Amino acid sequence: MTSMNPNDLAISYRSNSIVSLQRRLHFSTMAATKNINDTTSSSSSSHSEKSTTNNQTKQEKKKDDDSNIFLDNLGKIFLSSIGIVLLLLLRSTKSNNSRVALREEMEHAALLDPLEIEDLRCANSDFDVHVWNAIVEEIKNEFVARGVGSMTYPQFLSVVVRVMKDVKGEGFTVQMGHLLDRVVIAELARRRREGNDDGQEGSDELSLSFLLASLSLALNSSVADRIRVLYDSMLIGNEMNSSSSPSLSLSEDEQSSSNNNSNNNNNNNASKEQVEDMIQNLQSTCQLVPDAQIVETNSKVPYQTFRVGTGSELTRRAREGYGGKKGSVGVTRDPDGAVTLEDFHAILKSRTVCAWGECYIKKSSKTSTSDR
Repeated sequence: MTSMNPNDLAISYRSNSIVSLQRRLHFSTMAATKNINDTTSSSSSSHSEKSTTNNQTKQEKKKDDDSNIFLDNLGKIFLSSIGIVLLLLLRSTKSNNSRVALREEMEHAALLDPLEIEDLRCANSDFDVHVWNAIVEEIKNEFVARGVGSMTYPQFLSVVVRVMKDVKGEGFTVQMGHLLDRVVIAELARRRREGNDDGQEGSDELSLSFLLASLSLALNSSVADRIRVLYDSMLIGNEMNSSSSPSLSLSEDEQSSSNNNSNNNNNNNASKEQVEDMIQNLQSTCQLVPDAQIVETNSKVPYQTFRVGTGSELTRRAREGYGGKKGSVGVTRDPDGAVTLEDFHAILKSRTVCAWGECYIKKSSKTSTSDR
């Protein structure tokens, strides 16, 4: 066996030690690299999981916030609802108070109250339809036949008193006539005021329609008879027009045919304007209830206000209807055409006219009336 030099052995030992050290360093480096990779991978995975968890948390929180909008504002919504209800109640109360105040003002300013009208009719128990027809016939002969449709109150009274004496003797006259005088004097004063406002002098003559409506206050009859005589009073104007204005350019046969058609179309039915004038006359003579005369104004803010309607407005509301489901339907088939006796009765009994309080009386038949 060959013996080695001690120097060579030392060199060989050192070389082996260096190689061994290099291998250890290599393995240590590989292990450290693996640990670093594992740590990096673990950190990335942890970060991804954390991001996912944060996103889920944010979405859940957003859902929770969205679902709590109503609950978070429940108090505000409740208070707002209460406030709206209170405002509506206040507006309704103000509107009702406005209507009641106007009605009380009308009742206070009325020339006659219902009890006075009832006393007037009871005091004139002998003033029936027979006497009325005699008075109307005399007026036709004395005024209408000459084409006169208006007269002064003294002229009218002279005819009334004369006919009443002729029918039932000297002692027969209109009892409590001062009530009629009050109505007529007030109407003359109103016309004078309107004439002064327009710069014209008011006339003392009154229409025959108004005078007969005033006289009907004293007529002691059923409501049906009262409506009929008022309707006939409106037709007197048709008789005056047909008798005072014949067509001169037509032949005799054409005039006869024209007069027949005119009598059928005009004399049998009252026109729209005649009915409106009669409703106005009944309103002026305190024969309509105050509630029926109240109509709405165009002022609805902050609350609804009211005013007294005219005869034309009351008639139109009765014929056409108003207010939808909460109002009243029309009582005539044609809202603008001629008016029959049945239509006139329906208008007077409607809620928008309510003559003598007839709208408060329930009847099974449209033409049936109360006897008061």
